[in-house]
Amino acid sequence: MNADGTNSASSTHSFTRVPRTMRAVLLREFGGPELLRVEEVPAPNPATLDDDEVLIQVRACGICYHDIINRRGDLPRTRVPLILGHEIAGDVAAVGENVERFGPGDRVACVQRAHCNTCDICQNNRPTLCKNGSFIGEQIPGGYAEYAVVPAHALSRIPSSIPYAEASICACTIGTAIHVAERGRVKKEDVVLITGASGGVGLHAIQVCKLAGANVVAITSSPNKAEHLRQAGADEVLVARDLQFAQSVKGVTNGRGVDVVLEITGSLTFKESVRSLAVGGRLVMVGNLETQPVDFMPGLMILKELEFIGSYATTPDELTQAFHLVEAGSIKPMLAATLPLDQAAKAHEMLFEREVTGRLALEI
Repeated sequence: MNADGTNSASSTHSFTRVPRTMRAVLLREFGGPELLRVEEVPAPNPATLDDDEVLIQVRACGICYHDIINRRGDLPRTRVPLILGHEIAGDVAAVGENVERFGPGDRVACVQRAHCNTCDICQNNRPTLCKNGSFIGEQIPGGYAEYAVVPAHALSRIPSSIPYAEASICACTIGTAIHVAERGRVKKEDVVLITGASGGVGLHAIQVCKLAGANVVAITSSPNKAEHLRQAGADEVLVARDLQFAQSVKGVTNGRGVDVVLEITGSLTFKESVRSLAVGGRLVMVGNLETQPVDFMPGLMILKELEFIGSYATTPDELTQAFHLVEAGSIKPMLAATLPLDQAAKAHEMLFEREVTGRLALEI
């Protein structure tokens, strides 16, 4: 035990007992949720960990719409066979030779994208854009399994007061919301429009923006989710079943429009979001549920001096910040339900059919 309360491990031989096989949802081909089946597969071998890697006994793994996009094969970089899941929380089972921050038994959770920590982009404190980065559950095996291997610098310690299932969703929801709010320079008295507000990122973005002192206009296509958005803190909730909302936004802002749009839905709502911006407004693109392109008139950006900003994933520091906010009671993780590993297909169906408000997680 180190002076700061962390465990140290001097070699890959510092580990708890790991079985030779494990249960995992192995995606062997792209397609529908029925392809998500539990199999018995070889477990990672603690003795073969790289120097900076950590073997995690997975206790919970959140489910993100990104998992659905990967399962369908919509992203050209994704290859099968693959274990999905980038929202991992669990216990350290083993550590590589150079890992000093964590040791067996520590409770940890990961960010979505592992980074190299050595390239010029990482050294410039932009780890989400790392040249050598790998998305967990996409380029490297994810958390729909009993064990997963993650680089140590992609991990953060889970406070003892936060259950594994809640901890698993914190990076991709609260951490992403913190990142996007910072990218959009959300500040006190800004009027912020959030699309896809009833999803995992949206519900937590409402809370993050309210903490910053902003006024929030939340967009949902589901009337039955409107009250959840109000309870999360939204000042205005607009139900737009047809995803046409710009006129309504102008109506609730006295014709002015909003200072910031946090665009979580993506191409489906992009045009309406642009029309909703006030002069000098900022649109931050953080999600894209569909992959089709959109038409755009550049002149509007010029005439209104609009800013378009991208926001990608979460840094480990932001995950730690998210845990501090949850521990302090400033933000509540919006976990809709947990399901066992063998119901991963059902979880994907529920998420795709928009049957949940907030996040789902697999408990393992």
